[in-house]
Amino acid sequence: MRKSDPETSPGGSVIHRYEADNWANSPIGVVDESAAGFVHTREVVYQRLFGDAQSVSHEIFPLIPHVDVYIYPGPCRDERDFCTLVTSGMSDLEMGDPAGAKAPRRVELIFYCKEPKAEYMETLRWLAHFPHNQKTWIGAGHTIPNGNPPAPFWGSSILDTILLIPSIVALDRTLPDELILGGEPVHFLWVVPLTTPECELKLAKGVNAILELFGRNHHPHVFDPNRASYV
Repeated sequence: MRKSDPETSPGGSVIHRYEADNWANSPIGVVDESAAGFVHTREVVYQRLFGDAQSVSHEIFPLIPHVDVYIYPGPCRDERDFCTLVTSGMSDLEMGDPAGAKAPRRVELIFYCKEPKAEYMETLRWLAHFPHNQKTWIGAGHTIPNGNPPAPFWGSSILDTILLIPSIVALDRTLPDELILGGEPVHFLWVVPLTTPECELKLAKGVNAILELFGRNHHPHVFDPNRASYV
């Protein structure tokens, strides 16, 4: 392999390796004035999609971008009976160039759970800052391990990697039609925890293999820290 060739998995996924990511990598300062109105614009759209937020978990440090997490209990406009956590701020900045890929440049993260927990929101913030800190981009089908080697999180003994895919909740897939920032549509990426064997399957056979696995096992969209590995 030539030095310039990208590292790929057997399934054709490009593998990127990054230095350890932490809050120290996030720039501190004042957000560009061009993004100053984005917060209100997002809030208006979120209210239209989800109703009134139960609360907002504000980011304490003045990082760029500033990422808050909005907490929406059920029922929302579509009568959902679960809690929805949504980031707000990741889309203030465009992500890095996706090297020719036709992928959204502005995204926010969405996660479904039975009840909001601080550890969920901390992970969502870390993920939201990741592409900006590393000067890269993330999109549908990408996986991000929780460290190297990956460590289980969120009370699970086996879930140690994040898969990012479009939401399966129909209403939440309409975000690009509702929210335009800086002339670009904003998309939700659904945060889905995986086990190492499931991630290895994705790397070996591609993301469609994981989606088929989810279908066969009736994978719930509401997070279950006690679920068994499908592989």
